[in-house]
Amino acid sequence: MSRIASDGSVERVVAVVAHPDDAELLCYGTLRKAREAGAVVSVVVVTRGANGVSIADSGRQLAEDEREKEVTAAWSDTGIDVVFLHLTDGGLVADLHLISLVEAQLNRLQCTMLITHSLRAANDHQDHLAVAMAAANAATRVPTCHTVLHGEPHAPRSGFSPTVVVDVTDFVDDKVRALDAHHSQGGRWYLTESYTRHRAAQAGWALRPAATAAGRAFEAFETTLLTLTFAPAREDARP
Repeated sequence: MSRIASDGSVERVVAVVAHPDDAELLCYGTLRKAREAGAVVSVVVVTRGANGVSIADSGRQLAEDEREKEVTAAWSDTGIDVVFLHLTDGGLVADLHLISLVEAQLNRLQCTMLITHSLRAANDHQDHLAVAMAAANAATRVPTCHTVLHGEPHAPRSGFSPTVVVDVTDFVDDKVRALDAHHSQGGRWYLTESYTRHRAAQAGWALRPAATAAGRAFEAFETTLLTLTFAPAREDARP
């Protein structure tokens, strides 16, 4: 991922996710790497996540903005913008309302690469599936969007089958810290450091075993759209 696309435009990477902490789980390292390469990067969080009660504090009612503050802290000082759509979590449906909201954001942000949830993880959270369907649908009408990636769910026994990996070795420690910012979710196994590091190796062993054996870490994706563009060689450039 480079700052300048083959047509001379700046790459604009947008992650559209259902809940606070989803982008950190799916693609934190990928977004950081894109930003470091010079892309404009945004995270669109569809719901407030207020119904996501912590296992450690079961029975406690979360404040409406509590999880949004955690997301803001997680992405602080990264140069990545966060947008909140403030919908209620738990009952999202990929209907006209949700699709239109997402489409408006993708057009406003001039998205060139979309990252969202998997379409194939049938046992994943219902909100994840709704956002995946809505985002994939909306992207078909965004003329700037050339690539759509679907991140690895933490749902067990899912149908996720990655074909794309991004080397995020340099950002795994930061990813662990970003997930730690979600204090309201204490006790969830998929936010732990051990799981984060395990998953960063898992996709590599399947798709890039030699690199993984050498200590590299990855985030994994499926893709429903992958456009390969090739910038002209320097000697072929025209004035």
